[in-house]
Amino acid sequence: MIAAISLMRRRDDVTLAEFRRHWLDVHGPLVCKFSGLRHYVQCHVIDSPATNATARAMRIDGFPILVFDNDEARAQAHGSPEMAACNVDSRGFIGAVSRVMTEPSDSVPPSNARGRIGLIALLPETVEPAVIEQEHAALRGLPGLCGMVRHRVLQQGRAPNSTVPHLPVAVAAVFELSFASLVDLECALDRRDNTPAAHFVVEEHRLV
Repeated sequence: MIAAISLMRRRDDVTLAEFRRHWLDVHGPLVCKFSGLRHYVQCHVIDSPATNATARAMRIDGFPILVFDNDEARAQAHGSPEMAACNVDSRGFIGAVSRVMTEPSDSVPPSNARGRIGLIALLPETVEPAVIEQEHAALRGLPGLCGMVRHRVLQQGRAPNSTVPHLPVAVAAVFELSFASLVDLECALDRRDNTPAAHFVVEEHRLV
């Protein structure tokens, strides 16, 4: 499988509520029309003490995650009229975006207790491979974890064919974690200060 993850920052003239509503109700259905789309989740960044200072400084408001069976299916979707319609719509509410292509794999299989609250952890491009492995082990050991996907970064850059400005954020690894509740997540991350990762608390909306 291959995943396309976008790091999105809303336009300065769009409120957070407007951004979330348009993304979910208008943009989301457009993406759902992509052929070959295996899985689509919108991860809306929400305010929480577990969102650390590194993440807040990046000013990212959301992470759409699109999963395809292979790169051929992904390329077909990205070259489709449906993607062209999405690119036009994006200009109305997205201020900047970066696209990360990854190879996802379950690090912790999802449990029945999995809820809609999650954590997106981004490691900066400058970290060494050993640090990625250390962070992976630390995140896997968090109490209350209901599922975890490790995304091995294949490439990152501008969103293809998009006229939305590029968001200059480079990452070495992406981890997608699920919890049963916000309380469980915040308790698990309490006092976890010594990490190079940006921690974004998110509310997941699974559309496909």
